[in-house]
Formats: sequence, structure tokens, C-alpha cells
Amino acid sequence: MKMNINNNQKGILVTIDGPNGVGKSSLVNKVADNLVAAGVDVLKTSEPTNSSLGKFIRANEENYHGRVLGYMIAADRYLHLESEIIPALKNGKTVLSDRYVGSSLVLQKLDGLEFDFIWELNRFIYVPELSVILTASVKTLEERLSKRTLLTRLERQFSRLNELSYYKESATYLSDRGFNVLVIDNDNSSIEINSELIVNKILTLI
Repeated sequence: MKMNINNNQKGILVTIDGPNGVGKSSLVNKVADNLVAAGVDVLKTSEPTNSSLGKFIRANEENYHGRVLGYMIAADRYLHLESEIIPALKNGKTVLSDRYVGSSLVLQKLDGLEFDFIWELNRFIYVPELSVILTASVKTLEERLSKRTLLTRLERQFSRLNELSYYKESATYLSDRGFNVLVIDNDNSSIEINSELIVNKILTLI
């Protein structure tokens, strides 16, 4: 049974996922700024969280993998929901999360798990009102990551082509499970255009 909120004034959850280097964080910030300018009460958040568990995951991604890491990330997500997202939704806020279950499906599949197993760990989560999945060309992703001085274990071990193809698969997988998925090319359209598209979708949901 998935999480739900019995509140007529509840807000909405919007999640934004995509490959590393796709420009996700910049777009989240732009969407948040535009929503605030439109008078929307926004909570901007991210995963892994800033909790002690989330910080542990960030610091130990090199040391844990497969099912162990999968369970930790799922636990961090449930903590995120219970301590931050659900309370904000009950207060009528629009919550923007930089990463959610879409990222888990991809990154943990790269780490050796199957979609169905990853979903089983996350099947009690709150289903977002809008799940945005960003894509870009392999060339763009590789160029952006080449400028980073530190890459994660998964970024070093797997190609951008693998990651991008799994994100496209995850969009279909989530849609089949009732998620309202919006796939956006964040390569050939400007951040202003894509932000406007997402903001307009959100305003129709509020």
C-alpha cells in the first residue's frame, strides 16, 4: 500500500531525475525560482538526504553496492518522506525533489539489481503528482562529466550510454505503474524553455 495524504489542502510532489551531467540541479533551481515568482509555496529538497543516513550514503558509495546499497537508499527515501516531504505536502507546499525513485531504478540497475527488485524496495512510497525525467545526448553528458574532478564509482564503471538507456526504460516502467511521467530533452532546449514547460504543468496540477 503506497503512502497517501488525507488532506483537502495538500500540496504536490514533483520529482526530477536524469543522468549525471544532464543539468538536473540547475533546472530544479530555475523551476523553484519561477514557481516562487508565481506565488507558489515551494520546498526544494534532494536525495540522498542531508540526514545522517543520507550523508553516510554519500560518503560510502564506494564501499557499499548491490542490495546493501539498495536497502540503504530506500530507507533514506522513506525517511525523506516521513520527515520532510509528507509534512510539507500536508501544509500545502509544492515539493521539488532533485532525484527520487527514477534515479534508484537506473543507478541501482547499473549496480547489478533488476527493476522489479528495486521497485519492491520502494513500492510503499508516495507517488509524485509529476515525475520529470531529463535526457540529453551521450556526447553532452560525457563532455560535462569530463570537467568534473571527482567521479562516483558508477560514473567510472559505466558509460553514459548505459545510464541514458536505463533512464528511458525507467520512464516506461514508472508510467506502467501509474506515475505521471514527463520526459524532457534537456539538451536541445534551453533551461528557460524547459523550466516554463515544467512550471506550466505544475500550475495545472495545483
